[in-house]
Amino acid sequence: MKKLVLIVFCALFALGSSFAQPGGDPAARLQRELDGLTAELGLSKDQLAKVTPIVTEGQKKMSEAYAKMREENVDRTKMREERMKMRDETDKQIKAVVTKEQGVKLDAYRKKQDEERAKRMQEQQQGQQPTAPSK
Repeated sequence: MKKLVLIVFCALFALGSSFAQPGGDPAARLQRELDGLTAELGLSKDQLAKVTPIVTEGQKKMSEAYAKMREENVDRTKMREERMKMRDETDKQIKAVVTKEQGVKLDAYRKKQDEERAKRMQEQQQGQQPTAPSK
């Protein structure tokens, strides 16, 4: 019985840990980004083959930069600025591969991502604010 409880506890702990970080594992995050770019920009197989290493390298650099900034206790504003700068560099490389029309779609896709991120952040902040005591 103790072994069964221990196994169930370990399984629940492992399952909970997988949801702890919204970004998920790097491979899943990479696949989501590539799927999003393919759908939004209408990438051909040839373009996808060229974009994949660009996005992979961009995410690798971003992960390394984030790890370093966390060690140095850099504030969120600075981290966001760095993320935007790195994303812009990656997008510049992507735009060298895609058509002008797809470049415009990329800009619109990034704007949509930013709006969705801002909405999530606002919802999180509202959820964290203490509620007013009832009278």
